[in-house]
This record gives sequence, C-alpha cells and structure tokens, in this order.
Amino acid sequence: MSQRDGQPILVWSAPYKFELKAFGVNKVFAEDRGEVVLGKLKKELGEIVQHIEPRQATKEELLMVHTPAYVESLDKTETWQEILELKDHEFSRESATRDLKEIYEDVKLQTGGTIKAVEIALKTGLAASLGGGFHHAYAEKGTGFCGVNDVAIAIRSAQAKGLVKKVMIVDLDFHQGDGNASVFQKDADVFTFSVHSEEGWPEEKETSDLDIGILSAEQHLYLDKIKEGLELAMSRFQPELVVYLAGSDPYEKCALPGSHFIKRPLAEMRKRDELVIDFFQSRNIPLAMVFSGGYGRDVWEVHYHAVHYMLEKAGIIKEAAVTA
Repeated sequence: MSQRDGQPILVWSAPYKFELKAFGVNKVFAEDRGEVVLGKLKKELGEIVQHIEPRQATKEELLMVHTPAYVESLDKTETWQEILELKDHEFSRESATRDLKEIYEDVKLQTGGTIKAVEIALKTGLAASLGGGFHHAYAEKGTGFCGVNDVAIAIRSAQAKGLVKKVMIVDLDFHQGDGNASVFQKDADVFTFSVHSEEGWPEEKETSDLDIGILSAEQHLYLDKIKEGLELAMSRFQPELVVYLAGSDPYEKCALPGSHFIKRPLAEMRKRDELVIDFFQSRNIPLAMVFSGGYGRDVWEVHYHAVHYMLEKAGIIKEAAVTA
C-alpha cells in the first residue's frame, strides 16, 4: 500500500506547537518538533510535501475513553497544573497571556490529528500526525504531561466507525505506555506492546500485553530487543492496524533529566524507526505514527528521519540521504 491518489499522509496544525511561555509555564518540552520537521521537509523537498489540518476531537469522542467526571475537569486550570506536574517555580500566572486551561483546546486538536492519521493510514497504508502520543493519560486521570489519551481515542473512534477491529499499539517511548495498558487491559481487540526503560518513570508500571523493560546496562541491545519483541507480538496477535508511538526520548540528546537510563545515538534511532515501518509494511499492515515523548531542542532530528522515511516508503519522495 502507498499513496496513489494524491492523499497527503501527514497531519499537522500550528497549535500543535505548545507555546508554553504563553501559559506561564517554564518546563522542558520540545514543543515545536512538528513545525521544525515539516518546515525542513518542505524547504528541502518543495510542494510535494503536503499536510492536512485536523479538526478538534469532540466531547463524544473523548468519552469513548475517558470518564465523564474527568472530561468535565479538563476545563479547569487546576487539572492541567496537576497533569503537567508544575512546581511553583515552573508556573507563573502573572507572566501568562493565556489561561492554562486553554491548553485543552490544543490537546483536542492533536487528538483530532491522531484520529485523522489513523483514518488515512487505513486508506493509504501509512500516515503520521506530527504530534500526539499522550500515552500516560488514563480513563479517569491525566499523568506524565498527558491529559487526553489521543491514541486510545483514535482507536476507539475507528472501531466505532467500523473501519478496523484489531489494533496493535507499538510504543517505543522511553517511558512505558501505562495509560494505554490500563485503558485496554481487558480488550482482546487491542494489543499493547511497550519497549521502555525498566528503571525510568513510572516506578509502578502497568501490565501491557507485551512489555520489554530495558536496563541501562543492556541498552546496547536496544534494537535487538525491539526486533525480538515485534516478532513475539506478531506471533500472539494479528493486527489490521498498528499505531506506532515513535518517542524520541531514548535519543542521547533528549534533555529530560529522567531519561538518562537509555541514551542511544541518532543512527540507532533512525534504524529503530526504519525497522518498525519496514516490519509492518512488509506484512501489508497499515501503520499510523505519532511523535509521543521527546524533550529539548535536538529531538526533532529523530522525528525528521522517521517522517522522511515514511514519505519514501509511501512513494511520495524518492529514496535519498537525509541531512538531519
């Protein structure tokens, strides 16, 4: 499967870039990853690189995963202070030009982007939303900077529309996808697979359908463990769609202090993303990619290559050496 009808496979919108200073937040995020990646691709490759603007996820879509009480709480500033784990020195109402609760509007847009990427992937074989991947959001609460579980909502939405039944989540963020593991705990139609730091947050992990926790001392086996995990996951579950959380926080240049247990070079991160895309493309299984975790000014490099490679595999651009 590939892009044959001129359908763009990238989803992005300017509000994906969380202007955290506008909310009075002083915290390390890579809020402009999608903007940087898309801008660089369009500058290098021209008008052939197109993207689609998503709509916001609706309240009804959020309620496919989240409890009514939690959804109501997302309109409150205090809820977002808790979700973003803001300490006193990291949040200043006085310097803010936007109320913190307005971040909810941007998150709903990214959730709509993940919904759209899933729908495009089911038509074309490949798609990516240049953001999203809020995998720490539970049905009844938000944690770890994640207020809305866009991945779970996108899966539930596609299932409700009859577009797909059996879905695999492949989560290669530094942190375990605990929110997804919880949401789909007893769901035989969704297989959760997470490769993450065993020593990193969250200290108390959930049980995914397949978890591979990597110790710092064995991080040189990162790619081997991912490959073994993919083979094992496919032996247990045959998906009609894969949602890939391509977290850049295992990258050696990630600025999040808690990510020091896994620090892999850019070349290895590139191989990781190629491995995942090729693994499912060779089996004709549609794949929708989201960015998930990544912090600091350099992590865009990981996502740039992943998106560039996806455009190559979709037949939109010719294979070429990347310059990131």
